[in-house]
Amino acid sequence: MNLKQLDHLLVLSETLSFSKAAQRVHLSQSALSKSIAALEEEFNIQIFDRTPGNVSITSTGQFVIDHAKNLLSEAKSFNKNIDYLKTGSSGSVALGTGPFPAASFLDAGIREFHKRYPQVSLHIRIDHWKNLLMDLKEGRLDFFMADTRDIADDAMLTISPIGGLTVAFFCDRQHPLVAGDPGRLVKPQELLSYTLASVSLPTVVFHELKRSIGLEHNDIFAVRIECDDIALIKKILPGSDIIFSSSNLMMESELQAGQVVRLNIPMTQNRFGDWGLVRIKHRTLTPSANLFATLLIELIREGSKIDSEKYGFKKQTFRDRHSRKSEDE
Repeated sequence: MNLKQLDHLLVLSETLSFSKAAQRVHLSQSALSKSIAALEEEFNIQIFDRTPGNVSITSTGQFVIDHAKNLLSEAKSFNKNIDYLKTGSSGSVALGTGPFPAASFLDAGIREFHKRYPQVSLHIRIDHWKNLLMDLKEGRLDFFMADTRDIADDAMLTISPIGGLTVAFFCDRQHPLVAGDPGRLVKPQELLSYTLASVSLPTVVFHELKRSIGLEHNDIFAVRIECDDIALIKKILPGSDIIFSSSNLMMESELQAGQVVRLNIPMTQNRFGDWGLVRIKHRTLTPSANLFATLLIELIREGSKIDSEKYGFKKQTFRDRHSRKSEDE
């Protein structure tokens, strides 16, 4: 057995076609067939069922394929480490991130990392955590950052808590809810008449957000514009009646420019979700990936602390916050 044979195995498992797989690995169809047959003979396991015009994976074959993916991923990581040791502070890092960490801290992290290690190449993907997890397991990412509340327990993964941000509701300064009075106290039921925009949120986080503003279980409170491109949502917010659920930190520049306002909605909490840095437990990070991961963890934890001190509040009841507002008036 060698790594090339394992690569042949994985390509065939993806294409389920000897002709297509042979083209991808630049072999003749007969040579690929002999390579697969040699593996099956060596393992004494039938990995694929073959019938005229059809190839399928056996149940025991799937076990072999899953482990082959891990072996090839480890081999790629090993080669990257060797290259790094030979050339010094170079190499590459493949990072995935959810939209909130990307929009909040990733720019500062990239600038600082590039300043320290200008020869390291960065490959960054911003996507939903489900897609990032798939890429991580298949070796296309070194690690990713996202809200981890919906990620099921998995013995393959190591998740390091890194923080999170406070959340509020934002709208155009001429929105009907605040026109003429940006500080007006908004009742939660008033939100139900308008379109809510948000990035994709874990279900548990969305329910916590709903409860925090005092909405009942039967109140129909749903995201009607779901988009993981936060910059796009920011662009469509001005001049519309859309309400955007976002972090306070990410909307600071828009608030300072007077483009949008933060709705004054009483909340029992404004910190939701648990961000984590996710990696494969027994897959050693390259030195450059480990350096970048460590930098991002430190940066986000410190930023989350500052955000909490600036925008967070102790847990209060709806009545407490409503009473305080009434006293101020």
